[in-house]
Amino acid sequence: MATAVALLARRDFSRAELRGRLLRRAAPPGGPAEAHSTAPGLPAVARSAKAGDLAATVEQVLDQVQENGLLCERRFAEAFVRTRAARFGPARLRHELARRGIDPELIEAALLAHQADEFASALALWRKRFKSSAPDEKERARQARFLSGRGFSHEVIRRILKTAT
Repeated sequence: MATAVALLARRDFSRAELRGRLLRRAAPPGGPAEAHSTAPGLPAVARSAKAGDLAATVEQVLDQVQENGLLCERRFAEAFVRTRAARFGPARLRHELARRGIDPELIEAALLAHQADEFASALALWRKRFKSSAPDEKERARQARFLSGRGFSHEVIRRILKTAT
């Protein structure tokens, strides 16, 4: 519990991220993979029982932390989107949040508030990076790939490159 509170004091985590960190910290020195597969001197049943006890304990700690309001996935998703919305588009943010184990409904709710800003943030990012319109198709494609890699929609990219010329 103390480890969970100490981690959450530094920054917000999703439940899945915090679970992973707690399991890594609570695992034996050989690492979680070694503890589950090659713990010397323990039969396979004992190894799996220890891993099950550890996972159950971590889940109890996560439930307690969540009940106390220290762990909130909605707050995590909103903060994540707020801090990264100027640099990344909704597709990239959606992917990153899903990778962190956030529920799709929470992702969409967090992205909804910043959806209107997608064009403005993409334009600001494009201006900061490129400063001028593309002189040829090769440069235009490079600029489109840059914005696409940042997770902006094709419609927004098309509008930016069209207005920039």
